Amino acid sequence: MVSSRIYAFFTSSLFLMGFNQTVAEATQVETRIVRTSIKEGVIDLSVRLSLPFDWKDERYFSIKEFPVDAPPGFPNPGTTRHQLQWNIDGTFEWFQSDFIQLGTYTIIGQYTIEAQLFGGQVLLGSFDPVSKVLRFDGLDYLADFSIPDVAVEVSDNLSEWTEVDQLEGVFQDFTEGHALSVRFKRTRVGSEYYRVRINGGGALPVKISNNEPELFQLDPFVLEEVLLDDCLLSVDVNYGGGCKDHEFEIFMSPSIFSESFPAQANLWLKHNGNGDFCRGLVSDKLEFDITAVIEKYREQHGRDDELILNVYGYFSDKPKAVKVVRYSP
Repeated sequence: MVSSRIYAFFTSSLFLMGFNQTVAEATQVETRIVRTSIKEGVIDLSVRLSLPFDWKDERYFSIKEFPVDAPPGFPNPGTTRHQLQWNIDGTFEWFQSDFIQLGTYTIIGQYTIEAQLFGGQVLLGSFDPVSKVLRFDGLDYLADFSIPDVAVEVSDNLSEWTEVDQLEGVFQDFTEGHALSVRFKRTRVGSEYYRVRINGGGALPVKISNNEPELFQLDPFVLEEVLLDDCLLSVDVNYGGGCKDHEFEIFMSPSIFSESFPAQANLWLKHNGNGDFCRGLVSDKLEFDITAVIEKYREQHGRDDELILNVYGYFSDKPKAVKVVRYSP
């Protein structure tokens, strides 16, 4: 059974028209392919990821590389990148080649940061939410992220897929924004499709909506158990299938909270079985990040408070299929 979170970030299929020809994008979901190449039977693919993150909570590396300081005559010292780290206590660390500078920072705008070195020098940073580039003291930085698990599959009919046995490289691409590069050998000669599947291992965010509940009822499933640990909502489900990947999303609807005490929010699970007609019983554990719900409450009420979350399952034949959890700040 393949986890339903395998498509949390993207699924992208590539159609190779012939040997050493250009790789053309066939489909994309929440991502953009920014560079592809085929050389001597090796395919390089870079995809700009659509990963939710708070830019102030990330560690950054400069796009530009700098030579490593080394004693005279030291062979091939290599290169390094400057690093920035914003700490939750209001301090920051700035690694520049072979030394570190420390200071404090203040967020002075939605995407602007003011940093002051302990020596008194004031520096400004500005974050671009589209390119995910932080320009700090005249130098461009990109957020560092954990490399997710990656699998590459090949098919000649878009129906039967075979996993490529060995990837030659999976790494963060510092030249194309928040991007991931994958390198693998071409396994067939002719016209074929390649599918890149990524499991980031992270929780999916709650989406805020005002749609009617019926719009979330796509494919049946059974809601077994719901647990909340801080902002991580764990949901146990089972459903029929076993032959295709299943996708789950979660929505808060309506986007306003009830006037009860504590206030309440309704969360709706949406299940897409992708036309899986197999009859096996599949159990899965889903993880969702409820940060968006908490931020919506702060926006409407100006404070943090306890919340009741009503998590609804598929209810075509069970109108009250709901599990209740409580959030405490």
